[in-house]
Amino acid sequence: MSAVLTVPAPAVELTDAGGGVAALERPVTVRLGAVTLDGVPSTPPDLDVFGFAVQRRTAPGTPAQVWDDAAKAWVPDVAGQTFTPGQLAYEAGSPQPWSGILVAAGATDSTGAPAFASATAGYPHYTFRGAFAGKDGALVSGPPSPPVTFVSAAESGLLVLGPDDGEKAEDATLLRALLKDASRQVIGGLRVLRDAPGAQVRLENAAGAAVVLLPDGGIELRPAPGRRVVVAGDLETGRITYEPAGGGVKVTLP
Repeated sequence: MSAVLTVPAPAVELTDAGGGVAALERPVTVRLGAVTLDGVPSTPPDLDVFGFAVQRRTAPGTPAQVWDDAAKAWVPDVAGQTFTPGQLAYEAGSPQPWSGILVAAGATDSTGAPAFASATAGYPHYTFRGAFAGKDGALVSGPPSPPVTFVSAAESGLLVLGPDDGEKAEDATLLRALLKDASRQVIGGLRVLRDAPGAQVRLENAAGAAVVLLPDGGIELRPAPGRRVVVAGDLETGRITYEPAGGGVKVTLP
């Protein structure tokens, strides 16, 4: 008869970026207490596998996936699914002898896409659990940790400066400089969008007002709905074309 392998729930240590959300760029440490075989604490020579699994859900109600560290891919987290967990180290004599580290930022899947992402409305979220196998090779997973969500340093601050989400500086198509309020909501910003052979430059605020410099050299002033453009000083202009209040064809003043 195979020995009974018992895996405890992990303790997860993270860098709080605010509101209990983990900083994407900082390491997450996973620690586990004694893993036992028939009630006796085990050590690496007793085991074929000793690691930690990372499960994710990308949206409410979606199927769970588990990270396969060898294949560098998210695979269905279902009974019988084979996967390679992240590696744990063992420290004899420690009350939590098993530990491993995950750095979410920079981790990529087999296609080169980011493996971990910042959360929007609580998703994706991730849980951690121990994944061990005795000499019989049967993988046993322990209870999961509470869900963890990530936020990048750029998103957790009040100032965002750099390329668009998912872009790298060397091939960026959008430059953005955004300011947020204390609740991390964007209140205004400048965006420069590549539009070959030129660019569109857009300055806007959360109320919906915008100034747009067009790639062809045109300029648009866009007040928020129901608001006006007010010129406080002198105004010198060329021709004026306007749309009559009752609608119809636009008219150019002589």
